[in-house]
Amino acid sequence: MDKGRVSISTGALLLGALIYCTVSFSELAAILAPVIVHELGHIVALRLYGLRIRRVSADLRGLCIEYGGLCAPSGHAVSALAGPAAGFAYAFAASYFARGSANEVLTLSAGVSLLLSLFNLLPILPLDGGRIFSIIAEELLGGRRGDALTKAVSLALSAALLIAGTVLTWRGEGTALALAALWLLLSQPDKAALVKRRELL
Repeated sequence: MDKGRVSISTGALLLGALIYCTVSFSELAAILAPVIVHELGHIVALRLYGLRIRRVSADLRGLCIEYGGLCAPSGHAVSALAGPAAGFAYAFAASYFARGSANEVLTLSAGVSLLLSLFNLLPILPLDGGRIFSIIAEELLGGRRGDALTKAVSLALSAALLIAGTVLTWRGEGTALALAALWLLLSQPDKAALVKRRELL
């Protein structure tokens, strides 16, 4: 589906349908709420820095916000950090109200938001932490060397996570880490500089 500023790939629709069929409505709400808050954090920061939102798209790599406009590197870094920051705030608020009401959905949502925010801060492209690392590396080393370092760190950490996830899977402790690492390896952008114009979940 592609209507103006919103684009959803066929793969994203199929993945969404699979999730919808495997979790309850309350669990789906607990997952979607922190995702929406995360993206809103990015959007608010981008608008505050005068950057224009061109398109919001969803594909198998996650949710993406394409934007344009002139902004200092610090603005790009803060905009990338705004998503996890909003997620941490949501996790705190959801856990606070969950304690008072013993609401299991809020407890689950707080946990999802916390994990999502921590995961996104890893210095691996295309995560927010990878974008921040890329911006800092380019400022310190220049565009070409900064890109090369960012790509090397992203691949090395993704490979390390895949090894750790494989070990956990072999021990029967779940496949989540291995799947996340595999997703990271398959989502590596061709040019690190392009990540400055994309926000990925």
